[in-house]
Amino acid sequence: MSVLTTNPRGVFWRGAVLLLAAIPLMTIGASQRQESRPRAATAPTASTDAVPPELARLAPGERFRDDAPPAGWTHVAFKSIPMLATGAIDTVSPESHATARRIRLVILADVSGGRLRRVGVGLSAPVVGRGPDAGDVIVSATNVGDDSGEWSAKERLILAAGSRELGRVELAAATPAFALLRAPTTCLVGDEHETVDVMYALMVEPGSDRLRFLACKPAVGGASPVVRELEPPAIVDGPLHVKATTLAGYPIAWSFAMIDIPAGDERGVPAELALLLDPGRLETAQARPEAVEAAFRALAARPALAPTARAEGPPQGD
Repeated sequence: MSVLTTNPRGVFWRGAVLLLAAIPLMTIGASQRQESRPRAATAPTASTDAVPPELARLAPGERFRDDAPPAGWTHVAFKSIPMLATGAIDTVSPESHATARRIRLVILADVSGGRLRRVGVGLSAPVVGRGPDAGDVIVSATNVGDDSGEWSAKERLILAAGSRELGRVELAAATPAFALLRAPTTCLVGDEHETVDVMYALMVEPGSDRLRFLACKPAVGGASPVVRELEPPAIVDGPLHVKATTLAGYPIAWSFAMIDIPAGDERGVPAELALLLDPGRLETAQARPEAVEAAFRALAARPALAPTARAEGPPQGD
């Protein structure tokens, strides 16, 4: 993703440009923008068991901790905290680094009776002024509330742009116990920043309410597809590569790209799943959600190639 400034020296905007791609990347598309509300749990019935999960936008003001989801939700599946890591990081200010870490991507799940009832996506920020264990609060471009503290005009601009970018997410495939989220994301491919259909899979283990979470990157740039499983709640840093465009020696535009999907237990991707993850075949995945689920369950049953260290989130005040 690129950001263009109106100041040739980039002085004012250096602190404002980075979170447009720093939250790789989710909110709900316009046709699916249904705010989540706490609701009472209901016993599954034969008719409701066959209903796939809905995709919900998390309501501003909902507070949670990594180990305690908001009311009406059962799992904090994933939280990504952006960080500027490589590339032209010397062209952005220290304030920009802090702003990047303030706005996080969050994925929640509502699991009951062995069924994945809802998947919720939103942006969160640390709760301020309530101690180190206060957790996060859901924020939106039009409603940051009081719990997240003061927001500058530049930060609000970043939040608004990030919300629009996250609106491209969609539910690529879903069954009553499985969901595959497709999130077009600016990724580092070789030396270039390119849009890649990063995907996140959530599935409920049969006979239980255990949730499994996998991050997926399709084959790009001649590389093989990668799928890694993370243990919920997966609280990770999201390293970003920074690219700056200069004019007369001054940076005037920036692009930010996800360096890689989060660390986790990686497994060899069978050919059938690799085909289903191919961006050109996503319509096939949508038409055959049971096949997609079966392929992911077969993958999850394989031994890990090389278990990688679980990424741990920083203190909530970062």
